Amino acid sequence: MGPVHRRLVVLLAAVAFLLPQALGKGNGHDGPVNPQVAGICAHARFPEVCTSTTGRHASKYPVIDSRAVLNMQVDAFAKKTAQARKHVTRTSRAKPMLIPNLVFCDKMYEHTQDAIKAAQRAIPFKDKGTAIIMLQLAVQDFESCDRPFISGGIPNPMGKFNTELSQIAQNCMALAQMI
Repeated sequence: MGPVHRRLVVLLAAVAFLLPQALGKGNGHDGPVNPQVAGICAHARFPEVCTSTTGRHASKYPVIDSRAVLNMQVDAFAKKTAQARKHVTRTSRAKPMLIPNLVFCDKMYEHTQDAIKAAQRAIPFKDKGTAIIMLQLAVQDFESCDRPFISGGIPNPMGKFNTELSQIAQNCMALAQMI
């Protein structure tokens, strides 16, 4: 391969990498964020988290309103909680000395999933009181995962997940106020 050919390959690779970002498609979405979703997400505590976790799902909803965006954000909350549980399993295999703490975390994430399901059942009825209470319980559950690590003076390998879950949960509670 000659020097010109190598440069051409590098140039094409750079274009292939940068073009989707330039077109607004390299930001974790299937395209630009629906402006209605972005407008509603602007009222969330973490708007950028809201748009990045809900924007790509707007096409699944015939009407984009605060309840639809809340449903999208609660779905993202449920998916992130499921990912946290999978991470607990992987971390348990890699760090067996943390298994008791991680088993506790897994139980708390399971409780979080139950609370999220209860919130999801309340949303179609526009029962924001129940939805908010269930979301608050979900936060208390996954935040409990920190306790055994703090008391043992051990860094929590679930800390990143808990931060992301907290941001999504705060968004859900803010959006629930709008239904």
